[in-house]
Amino acid sequence: MSAGSLTSFSALHRLNAVVSFLVIAAVWQLVAITGLVPAKYFPDIPAIASAFWSMLASGELPGAELRTLTRALTGLAGASILGIGLAVLSDLSPVFRRGFAPVATLVQPIPPAALVPMAVFMLGLGPRLYAFIIILVTVWPPYINGVAALAGVPGEQIRSGQMMALGRWQMLWQIKLPAALPEIFAGIRYASTISLIAVVVAEMLAGHDGLGFLLIRKAFAIRIPEVYALMFVCALNGILMNGIIGLLRWQLTGWHMRMTEQPA
Repeated sequence: MSAGSLTSFSALHRLNAVVSFLVIAAVWQLVAITGLVPAKYFPDIPAIASAFWSMLASGELPGAELRTLTRALTGLAGASILGIGLAVLSDLSPVFRRGFAPVATLVQPIPPAALVPMAVFMLGLGPRLYAFIIILVTVWPPYINGVAALAGVPGEQIRSGQMMALGRWQMLWQIKLPAALPEIFAGIRYASTISLIAVVVAEMLAGHDGLGFLLIRKAFAIRIPEVYALMFVCALNGILMNGIIGLLRWQLTGWHMRMTEQPA
């Protein structure tokens, strides 16, 4: 695929996103103006924008945003490294893979909110609480995708490595991991959403700062426009994290996206 056609495809993708956003905003404003929902509980877009700028000017939003985004990105990085490491270990050791599979099946479905009380009792309040919750609920997509991708490397590539007399570790680093990276990054992209959800939930239930704490504080104060503004900030954080992962994916697996005609 040529660079020009890839750029055009990417531009069209972004244009569709902008159009979708404008449609949602128009429908939102129409519902607010027509009074289908009481204005007290469904403010219009100017009211939400005003609340956003007020929190921005007061300084409470930038500080909360920085803390939440830092926690989400740090937790995602730790979970991705751990998940890929566990996937590699599972690929190298079938015994470990069979023994660890029941643990993953048991722990993976636990929602972040259910982990908060246990984590508070064990770790107290602070950075360790956030790290524990985020990593424990975020590690599974990179791990599961990594296991499947490493096991699904085409036989032709494996045989090529064998013909070059590559050892076990050389086969892993030079053949299997590069081939598995595109699917692993799909897991990391999904994990980025889970990471953001986990940190906001932890901040709401056991935090004293961050977007989750600010959101719950505004909700109890019945500051509805501020609540919606913070909700949209959380959504924008998801887009931002997705963009960061997409950029990193392009740097490491751009060859694969060019072959499959996918934008970053």
